[in-house]
Amino acid sequence: MIHERFKTLRKELGLTQQEFAERINLRRNSIAQIELGYRNPSGAVLALICKTFNVNETWLRTGEGEMFAKAPTDIMAVLLLFLFPT
Repeated sequence: MIHERFKTLRKELGLTQQEFAERINLRRNSIAQIELGYRNPSGAVLALICKTFNVNETWLRTGEGEMFAKAPTDIMAVLLLFLFPT
C-alpha cells in the first residue's frame, strides 16, 4: 500500500517526519496521516516527492520496479540536469 511505501522511502532517506515534511513543504502531521493510511497523498505531492528525491513514481504508486529512478546516462540528460538542477 502507498502509505507503507511512503514510510519506507522516508526511512530509506534517513529523514524524520519533520525533515521529510520540510523538504516537500508539508506539515509533519500530514506526513504522519499519510504513513498511517488515514490520508492519501495528492498527485502533486507524489510528483514533488519523485522530483525532490529522484523516486520512481511507478514504485511509489504501485510498488513495482525500483525505489529510485535510474540516473540518466544520456549525455544530453546529464547536461540538462547540470544546467537546470532540481
